[in-house]
Amino acid sequence: MVDTSFIIWVQQWSTPFWDRFWQLITMLGDLEFYMLAIPLLYWLMSKKFAFGFAIIFILSAYFNSACKYNFITERPPWDLRLIDQEGFAFPSGHAQGNTGFWGFLARHINKSWAYIGAGILVALVSFSRIYLGVHFPIDIIFGIAIGLTALALYELAWKHRPRGVELSRYLLLSGGAIFLLFLLHNKGDGPMTAGFLLGTLWGYGLEKELVGWSEKANISQNIIKVVLGLLVFFGLREITRTLFINIPGITEDQELIYPVMTWLRYTIMGFWVTLIAPWLFQRLRLYRAH
Repeated sequence: MVDTSFIIWVQQWSTPFWDRFWQLITMLGDLEFYMLAIPLLYWLMSKKFAFGFAIIFILSAYFNSACKYNFITERPPWDLRLIDQEGFAFPSGHAQGNTGFWGFLARHINKSWAYIGAGILVALVSFSRIYLGVHFPIDIIFGIAIGLTALALYELAWKHRPRGVELSRYLLLSGGAIFLLFLLHNKGDGPMTAGFLLGTLWGYGLEKELVGWSEKANISQNIIKVVLGLLVFFGLREITRTLFINIPGITEDQELIYPVMTWLRYTIMGFWVTLIAPWLFQRLRLYRAH
C-alpha cells in the first residue's frame, strides 16, 4: 500500500511542461471546481438534475472524508509530491469525485460519446494524482470503485424514492438524517459536506413549495444569474469565514465549536444556491416567460 515504485517510474518523465499540465488537469477534482459546477448546473441547466448530482456528490465526499479519518493512511513522501497536498490519502477524493461527477453527467446524457469522455476525464484526473506524487495507485483504484458504487446506489435510491411527501415531513426527515451524519463524522470535510447537504435539501424543498422558480432563461438573463449568483456565493464563503471561523477562540483543534461553525457556514451557502438565489432570480424576472 505504501510502495512508491510506480510513482517514481511515472515521474522519470517529469518536465516543467508535464508538471504544469498535470497540475491543471488535477484542478478538475478540486473543491473549487465543484463549487462552481453545482450552482451553474442548478441555475442554468436543470435544477432537478443538479439537485440529484449535488446529493450524490456531497454524500460521496462525506463518505470519502469518513474513510480517510478511519483508515488514516499517509500520502507518499514529501520529496515525491509536486504540489502541496496535506491530509490523508485513502481513498482518493479526486478519483472518487470525478467518477461521480462525470459518470452522473454521462448517465444523464446517455450517449456512447459521453461515457467515453467521462472515462477519459476520470483517467486523466486519476493519473494526475499519481504523477504529482500525492496518491498511491491503490488510493485511486478504491476511489473509482467507491464512486461507481455511489452511482449505482443513487440509481437504486432514485427509482424507489418516496413521492408526495409533505414539506414538514421532508424537512424533519432530511434534517434528522443530516444531524446523524454530523454526529457520526464531524472531522475533516464532514461538517462542510453535512452543512451543504442540509442547505441543499431544505432549500430545494422550500423553493419547490414556496417559490416555483424556472431555470429556463435567455442568454442575457443567464449571464446576470451567473455573475450575481457566483459573486454572492463566494462572497458568502468569505463573509461566513470571517463571522464564524476567523474569530478569537475558534480553532480547528476544537471538537465541537469549529465543526458546528463550519456546518453553519455551508448550510447558508447551500440555502443560497437552492433557495435564496432562485427567489432573487424570480423577483428580478431572470427567467424566460412561457
